[in-house]
Amino acid sequence: MTAAVLNSWRTAAVEGKRENNMIETATEKKLTVAQRKAIEALLTTGNTTSAALAAGVHRSSLYRWQTEPLFVGALREAEGEAVAGLARSLAGLGDSAAAALRDALSPSQKITVRLRASEVVIGNLLKLRELVALEERIAALEEKLS
Repeated sequence: MTAAVLNSWRTAAVEGKRENNMIETATEKKLTVAQRKAIEALLTTGNTTSAALAAGVHRSSLYRWQTEPLFVGALREAEGEAVAGLARSLAGLGDSAAAALRDALSPSQKITVRLRASEVVIGNLLKLRELVALEERIAALEEKLS
């Protein structure tokens, strides 16, 4: 969970406002303070019982909320923001990771290190190739539907 997303939800839970633009989304307006706290707690604990305790509600209330479309939508939105923040953080590490792999592939490294680095590079290149191919296929299908 990124600190920015957590702070945004913490602010919404305490003040009923968005941290960055101080504007509530339609979903946030309809959530109670306890529900906002529960979403924050679910994002940080990953456990319904712990989240209910942290939000100050009974576990059965949180389980019930998790069947309500409004709460589920807000939770999914918060999870999406958390994943997007994590993706941005990981993207920032890309150059360092590539440099580390480059160093691990140097002839001065032990063969076991070079083999493992090669496995990582080749495995990820194959995954990337597959993702690009899927993206192209989806784009082609979307164009046909348009």
